[in-house]
Amino acid sequence: FDCTTMVEVSYDVPQGLPDSTSLQVASQGVANIPDSQSRDVALQTLFKLIDSVLAAPEDAKKRRVRKGNTTFDAKVGRHKVALDFLRCAGFVDADDPETPGKAGKGSLMVMQVAYIVRLTDAHHALADASRTCGYAAPVLPAGSFNPYQENRLTGGSAAGHEWRGEAEQLRDEVKKREQELRDKLQSATPVDLQPKVFWLSAGRRLEDVVKETATYPEENLAEDAALLQSTLESSSGYSTGLHGFQNADKARLVELSRIEVHERCVLRVICPDKSVLQVNFLASEHIETVMQRLGPLFSKSVQDSGWYLYQSPPLKRFKLRETLSAAGLTPGANVYLGFSGKRPSSPYLVDRLVRQLGPLPSEDHRGISISQQPAGTDGDAQLIGSGQNPPAGSVSAAGAPMPPV
Repeated sequence: FDCTTMVEVSYDVPQGLPDSTSLQVASQGVANIPDSQSRDVALQTLFKLIDSVLAAPEDAKKRRVRKGNTTFDAKVGRHKVALDFLRCAGFVDADDPETPGKAGKGSLMVMQVAYIVRLTDAHHALADASRTCGYAAPVLPAGSFNPYQENRLTGGSAAGHEWRGEAEQLRDEVKKREQELRDKLQSATPVDLQPKVFWLSAGRRLEDVVKETATYPEENLAEDAALLQSTLESSSGYSTGLHGFQNADKARLVELSRIEVHERCVLRVICPDKSVLQVNFLASEHIETVMQRLGPLFSKSVQDSGWYLYQSPPLKRFKLRETLSAAGLTPGANVYLGFSGKRPSSPYLVDRLVRQLGPLPSEDHRGISISQQPAGTDGDAQLIGSGQNPPAGSVSAAGAPMPPV
């Protein structure tokens, strides 16, 4: 590609680029880079690349990157999600005419057309993702086109006005609903653990217990869903030229309209001897905190072992810093007590809770033995299933058969 001719700037909807929803996925992928230092460097570099084009979209040099550049590779190139983000923003892989042979094949990333709306969207998507990991995103470069603030567009004013009016209204509704859901979780009143114990065959249905602890009125859910649906219907006349933007936000709004805000989580821990520990948590609590609060309720032999929680089927790795809500464990879930090493003998609960159990019901002597467990995990991960709706065959009711684990 000749850099001197690569100066096309467009204010129209992008053509030939990945769907705009890919921006959110790629942005969050960058924000989820495990090493915080590498993540911050990648975010900083991506902002510089995108914002430099926004500040001077006709400068061809700002729109060309050598993937083999040592500095670029160390900061961005080694992260697949970062390269995916650049492709979503408008960069494409290209051969380097200055480097002959195989070495020049696909060695560049160039932006043949600078789609201003997509670049602005890329900046905001990366800024939204940055907030989830605590990185301070820079503001849009001074003088750059900002579809959230500008009242005019050069070269496509009709489409620009429509994008600003209808698409921005839809996006605002999405952000408002997302913030309402977050506020609802964060403002929930603290709850006591209220530990209860019983034998597996003697417990009440988890669904019934969850209903008693529900704190979100059904009529509010219906009203919110109706309001969101009304917004979608009122925006159904969007122009087809704005297809990519409207589809992403419409899909998200539909998803949000179906979300029920559960402030609490009823967690049942099923031990290998079929004793069950039932506790209450806030849906906003992190798994790491849940593990710490559960620890004192187990026997010393369990506390001294490499214990973890899991749910099956299917098994799923779960990061300790994720909340119960984000893990899909609300409003209630059954999980099992597992061990990464040798399993200690019964009882698995502290003495004061064991005394509340009473004798083992005779039917539990004939139940399925919990003799196997998944392999332990490394690092800060634990094995916990999706949990929102107990899978077929799992223990979701008193005495129901439990899957082999």
